Amino acid sequence: LAQGCHFSGFSRCRSSVPSKRKGFRASAEVMATYIAAGEADATAQGAEWLLNAIQTDEGKKKFSEQFKAVHTDVLDSRGFSWYPVFELFLEYSQDLFSAIPEGRREDGMKEVESFFALILSILLALDETDHVDKGTTKLCEILTSSTNQNAELRLRLLMNLYNVFPQAVEFRFRVFKYVIDYAHATNMFDQILPYLEYLDAWLADWEIHLKVEDKRLLFKDLAVYVRASGRQLDAFSYLKRYHQLFQGEAEAVLTDDTVVACTVQLLKDAVEVPTVIQFDDLLGFDTVKALSKSKKSSESGLVKLCEIFFSGSLSDMRQFESKNQALFKEHGLNTEDVIAKIKLLSLATMALHKNEMSLAEVATGLEESEEEVERWVIRAISEGIIDGRIDQLNAKVLVKSVFQRQFESTEWAFLDTKLSAWIGNLENVIKFIGEQKQAQAPPQPVTVN
Repeated sequence: LAQGCHFSGFSRCRSSVPSKRKGFRASAEVMATYIAAGEADATAQGAEWLLNAIQTDEGKKKFSEQFKAVHTDVLDSRGFSWYPVFELFLEYSQDLFSAIPEGRREDGMKEVESFFALILSILLALDETDHVDKGTTKLCEILTSSTNQNAELRLRLLMNLYNVFPQAVEFRFRVFKYVIDYAHATNMFDQILPYLEYLDAWLADWEIHLKVEDKRLLFKDLAVYVRASGRQLDAFSYLKRYHQLFQGEAEAVLTDDTVVACTVQLLKDAVEVPTVIQFDDLLGFDTVKALSKSKKSSESGLVKLCEIFFSGSLSDMRQFESKNQALFKEHGLNTEDVIAKIKLLSLATMALHKNEMSLAEVATGLEESEEEVERWVIRAISEGIIDGRIDQLNAKVLVKSVFQRQFESTEWAFLDTKLSAWIGNLENVIKFIGEQKQAQAPPQPVTVN
């Protein structure tokens, strides 16, 4: 066993490498390899290897007796079950990670990985769902029991466990949660990041097995984990998905301390991330509406700040900032960044429904000199707030389209007018083309009877 125990060392092993759509992909080793279920000789070899790994004579004797009772003596009986064997292997596998010798570390890790491949094959051989349920949880608990002892191997084994289950099996989500939690706890979350682009497809597979509480916890934790990896915009996106799951909830749920803390963080991200310029969807969340009623100005004040970004002016923001400096200090908000964002949004409001604006007009609206205003227009164009260009010869901003901060009855009426005009123009073009075709058609011959 020791000479060829890494996956394919056991007899009649089969191997498959799932695509990233189905599961995690191995970085250095084939990850979803496991022994064909029901191989008694492989189980006996695994037991022999585990016996040699046990440190004490008393432990060896006890294990031998237990294995004989649950496997050797009853293997051919009608009532044989793999679950006692699985439990026994798990019971004695908890110290395997600490027993890997430093002198032959690589070989030792391969042996441990191969032994757990055997455990996974036994897990798949279990007939009762309750046994698979308990066994999966126990295995996850063992693999995540230490964050400083062979953490990379433990994470790889968790990924192996994830991969052995079919896509839509309910246990996949549970193992996935253990994977991301452990990756974060061991500062290896960067290894998980590439797989998050497949999360929506996986969630669709798990949908029938998930409760709303499962989804909330997942998105809340993912926001924390990606934020720790320096990805604030991704964290904001996951928090939005978290808050979407609270629509229609009772006030008692919306004012829970954890929910309130997540709402505060959501609004802070919205203020701080430069690319977040849309606020109407945030203000529509029930969690945000509940926060607006908070008696704490540090909480309700954030909602008012976002309301200014939604529909307020530069002047409104300056007044708010002068009266709420404590709010800015408590949440660590940068005043210059806040003013910069409201200037860009104010520029969007100024350009709305216009084909051009003079730079002097823009300078007045943004409280900037004409010499400085061009850089604000350039920034607005580069960040997608305005689609247009600067006509320097005539000192104008030529506008093709503009980001719309709010879309309410006035905006719908304007869009209706535009669409009606376009439809009218198209009808006139069609009519003109028809008339031209008729005029250019050769005269029809006259038939004389």
